Amino acid sequence: MSKGGIIARLPKVDLHCHLDGSIRTATILDLAKKQNYRLPASTVEELRPYVRVPLDCKSLGDFLKRFEVFYPLLTNSSAMERIAYELLRDCSAENVKYLEMRFAPVLQRTGELSIPEVTEAVIKGVLRGEKEFSIKCGIILCLYRSTSLEDSMETARCAVKYRKERVCGIDIAGDETRYPLDDFVKPVEFCKKEGINITIHAGEASGPQNIRKAVEMGADRIGHGISLIKDRKLMEEVASRQIPLEICLTSNVHTQVVEDYDRHPVRDFIKSGVKVTLNTDDRGVSGIDLTYEYEKALGLGISLEELGRIIEAGAESAFLGGIEKETLRNWIANEVNNLI
Repeated sequence: MSKGGIIARLPKVDLHCHLDGSIRTATILDLAKKQNYRLPASTVEELRPYVRVPLDCKSLGDFLKRFEVFYPLLTNSSAMERIAYELLRDCSAENVKYLEMRFAPVLQRTGELSIPEVTEAVIKGVLRGEKEFSIKCGIILCLYRSTSLEDSMETARCAVKYRKERVCGIDIAGDETRYPLDDFVKPVEFCKKEGINITIHAGEASGPQNIRKAVEMGADRIGHGISLIKDRKLMEEVASRQIPLEICLTSNVHTQVVEDYDRHPVRDFIKSGVKVTLNTDDRGVSGIDLTYEYEKALGLGISLEELGRIIEAGAESAFLGGIEKETLRNWIANEVNNLI
């Protein structure tokens, strides 16, 4: 069997996938029609350049501009339910067996739509998708860096409230260069006390000091963590403690965290014993899926055997309870071993 055939058949795990960044272009058009919202184009082909990054994307700012086109459409419960359902369908189609989608419900909140109501809408979409497709999904609620402490606390309380209804953790997302992690100690401590899993965007747009702070705060996983390569001592600590990195190859190139794929430090992380997982970040905005990321990894010299271990690391790093995680991990390991 060819490598492409093996990749297609491999069970997949995606732990770092933003719901709002994974919306289909066709869905954006349909939502705009239903909400009587004016877009800069009227067909999928014409709209795609406005909502998907170009190959020569120069910065994180250029990347984020794509969200501005469609984000007003998401302050709507039925829209959030729909895009959650469609994301499960899309992931299942490429044999993703476990997905963790994340979003910041404070960004969808309006005077008529609360943070819990946004969360409930996504839960409905997830439950419907799980019922119809061969996939299991956890939900991560993001604390957004540019919002208030009370917003973060409300989101944290929401995570606790819905932890038995697919919510499996919290994240800290947004501009890490302007908003220090010190501002989020209180909601993180609250969630840790309540047994909620923590992942933190760190070391994507800033230096390794943010990764150090995330580790000190008790992060169970690190989102991106690219600047870890600049601090060998910290990298040894992260490797020793087996704190997983949520690596997103294409996103890092698109946002120019790294200049190109060949300069990505993922191979150095693997050689240093860091637990690496491979993920998509923003499927719709980047125009990719997890199969694409696995193919890119092979192109960087990562072997099929190493890719298999990366997939198993994803299952091991899932924000699942004991029995559920053990079942997923064992099943993934068995499927990987049969194919590789």
